[in-house]
Amino acid sequence: SILAQLTKFLVLDAMKRGSGLRGDRADGEDPAKFGLVLPMCTGMSMALVLGSLRDEAETAAKNDEDDDNDDDPPQNFVKDVVLWSRIDQKSCFKAVLSAGLKCIVVPTTMEGDDSVVTDVKKLEEYMDKYSNRLLAVISTTSCFAPRVPDKIDEIGKLCLKKNVSHVINNAYGLQCKQTCKLINRSCVVGRVDAIVCSTDKNFLVPVGGAIVIS
Repeated sequence: SILAQLTKFLVLDAMKRGSGLRGDRADGEDPAKFGLVLPMCTGMSMALVLGSLRDEAETAAKNDEDDDNDDDPPQNFVKDVVLWSRIDQKSCFKAVLSAGLKCIVVPTTMEGDDSVVTDVKKLEEYMDKYSNRLLAVISTTSCFAPRVPDKIDEIGKLCLKKNVSHVINNAYGLQCKQTCKLINRSCVVGRVDAIVCSTDKNFLVPVGGAIVIS
């Protein structure tokens, strides 16, 4: 509808001018060039994104194998594993299960005396271990202390190197300029397929919703 389109363009404009989601890529793309406002919570929107990535991967596999059957994926095709850098909040975990996929939790590590951070080396080990079945990696920008935001730029580099989809859970992050700068950097130096943000947490609307941008 016209109202839905207007809402989308206003939200994307707010993300660019208010939150600073402006990339610096040579092709002129930016993190908030395309988007969709959904009347669902962040977790369910994440499940939809993962389902879309799975369908896209199956379609690509069909084309590669010149499969004549348009209804079924190739017999040997299995992309059902999602790696998730651990945070002690289950929304993304349940989103992966809701999409019919298997969630592998990647342990974090300590940095200094009081910070829990992304274990990039462990993540790369898991990516190699599940390479034949790996669909996507989920990272998170908004965490509760002592957990700090994931190193999404380093994760983006790994995903670009290994040709794996990268989805960012940015539920609260539009309010933080440092987080948006990190997202911009991740889009420039690495791979980011989708960013999921919450409407009620970032725009204080009275009902839950989500914004998916890419």
